[in-house]
Amino acid sequence: MKKYIHLVILAILIISTFSASSIKINSNQCIIAENENKKLDYNDAFIKFLIEGLTEIVEYNETGIMKKTYMVPMRDGINLATDVYLPLFLRKPQGTIFLRTPYDKDDLYELGVLLALAGYPSVIQDIRGTHASEGVFSGYRKCQTDGPDALKWIASRDWSNGKIATVGPSALGITQYLTAGSNPPELACQGIMVASTNLHKHAVYQGGQFRKQLVEKWLESVDASYLLEEIFLQENYTLDFWTNVSIEDNWENINVPAIHMGGWYDIFLQGITDGFNGYQHLSGSGALGKSKLVIGPWTHEGYIRHKQGELLYPENSRRVVDLVLMFLEMVNYYTNDEDYDFENRPAVMYYVMGDVEVIDAPGNEWRYADDWPIQADFASWYFHENDILSKNDPSNYDPTSYNYDPTNPVPTLGGQNLEMPPGPYDQRPIENRDDVLIFTSEIFTEPYEATGEIKARLFVSSDCPDTDFTVKISDVYPDGRSMLITDGILRMRNRNGVDHWEFMEPGEIYEVEIDLWSTSYIWNTGHRIRVAISSSNYPRFLANPNTKDPIYDNSTYNIANNTIYIGDEYPSCIILPEIEQGQISNPPIKPKTPTGFRRIKVDRYYKYKSTTTDPDNDRIYLLFDWGDGSSSGWLGPYNSGEKINAIHNWSQNGTYLIKTKAKDVNGTISDWSDTIKIIVPRERNIINRPYFRFFKIFPLINNLLKKLFY
Repeated sequence: MKKYIHLVILAILIISTFSASSIKINSNQCIIAENENKKLDYNDAFIKFLIEGLTEIVEYNETGIMKKTYMVPMRDGINLATDVYLPLFLRKPQGTIFLRTPYDKDDLYELGVLLALAGYPSVIQDIRGTHASEGVFSGYRKCQTDGPDALKWIASRDWSNGKIATVGPSALGITQYLTAGSNPPELACQGIMVASTNLHKHAVYQGGQFRKQLVEKWLESVDASYLLEEIFLQENYTLDFWTNVSIEDNWENINVPAIHMGGWYDIFLQGITDGFNGYQHLSGSGALGKSKLVIGPWTHEGYIRHKQGELLYPENSRRVVDLVLMFLEMVNYYTNDEDYDFENRPAVMYYVMGDVEVIDAPGNEWRYADDWPIQADFASWYFHENDILSKNDPSNYDPTSYNYDPTNPVPTLGGQNLEMPPGPYDQRPIENRDDVLIFTSEIFTEPYEATGEIKARLFVSSDCPDTDFTVKISDVYPDGRSMLITDGILRMRNRNGVDHWEFMEPGEIYEVEIDLWSTSYIWNTGHRIRVAISSSNYPRFLANPNTKDPIYDNSTYNIANNTIYIGDEYPSCIILPEIEQGQISNPPIKPKTPTGFRRIKVDRYYKYKSTTTDPDNDRIYLLFDWGDGSSSGWLGPYNSGEKINAIHNWSQNGTYLIKTKAKDVNGTISDWSDTIKIIVPRERNIINRPYFRFFKIFPLINNLLKKLFY
């Protein structure tokens, strides 16, 4: 009898090992899934991002590290509060990971612990004038000196090998750019996320207009609203005021490689692409050609979730673990001289967005390139009469005018926002206003892709000395939704430069260019392109009062009559970076039926596999349809014949049919595979049945039984 009892216990232990393994797979990802629809602070998003990635390689254990706080002196005598986290058994000096934050270093405690547990001495510092640090917060104006001073101090410690990596998003990324601009010799590499290289251009006065919601709410959040007055007094770009918060006049001082990570709906999208191009092509020899660019379908904090705005993107849109491991690979290569293949990774990794309603629609996939922007054919889509958008040459049309009243501006609805809902939102609620002009293309009979920089060329006039013009581009779904893709603005007094003003003459026609930054998007068959033109987007941008006054001194307003000129003489248009669709090819072979667990539990992640071959030996993408209305998105590209894995969890009991489909890199699609049936049975609580009560006197066995049967 004892022999059988021992065998039963052994079987329970073996089975529980597999069960615990499946729980570990889902533990990190379920935390994020539970918060998918909750408002997420951008600092919290970064914390969750690194924690999810780091817990793939280490288990959280505060007893495995040592922490000490120092007051580190800067060159002017101000001391900055700095926490140092060290591995408990550090055998030799190591490369260090350094973070500087205005959001309180104590909030990053878990990150310091996990980085130290992973073997990296980690240092987290409150920037000048915030939280435990001395001094007065002046925005980021001291970062070009405080950052290098802190690096020098770190390199002097006996646990540091003198090579330091930095990491962080938003404010933590801006400090990295400004630190690198001083060319500190201790800096080895950087992980810069959703940040700006030029605060005037990207953060404060985009297109010359004040980014009201972003600037005012952010300054309020860090108790620095006192900075608003001097910001208003410095509307135009001057070296005296703005050079300390920009690195665009000293790219040659940059001498370190970096990962630049951004999102198509991020407030600093253009800052990240400008940063990559500056490091990659204009920098010193230590950085030239060594940077990486990653752009996902994300908002400022959306890189840890699938839902952006009102759209739910496939599972492949989240690359948290991959990106954290990519950063650590860079750190090991450049700070610890370990043999990694980081330099041979593709320079650019970007997500092509597409129709999220059709499960196998083109787009919603990652692509790779050697540089940014990728090569494209720039196509002019002209504004025609009757609200038509077309690539056909325009004829002779009458201009269209509207009244813009700054006391009744067009309300912001989605977009590259902070402190208000960001991302793709349906624009129909504001497209029927009298001060919004709409131009819509015909329905596409085949997919159409635009990847790269987008500009609008407008011919305009006004009866006021100054006004704004805004341009939005959206995807009109078959059901009528007009989902925002990107947008831009131009303050007319800054049309010829942000360093001076040129006012308008009433009735004079001006040709202007409006920068909509960049995107990568495929309009699916049955969809249409729409462009909306107006003169306000409030409160994302300050509503222009249509006067000559500076922002700080303005006390009145005018209602402007603004005119858009279209036709052969004034060919107003939007210019899209058109990408030719792939060449004709043979479709991949129908994929093999997916394999994996058939009887599973709710809210646990399970792995499934499939494979296929391509008759032309093209690289392939594979898509898993999970049978619950969601998909993996297109995974790849992979080599023909390579086994492809995907994981998923189901949130409700029931029966699901999983199938896969493949496409080659030219977009030619295979048939669906045969299905595999997955059963998620109702959970039964049988632990309290009489023959299980005996095991309650053995806590270990009782816990194992709970994992298996409850």
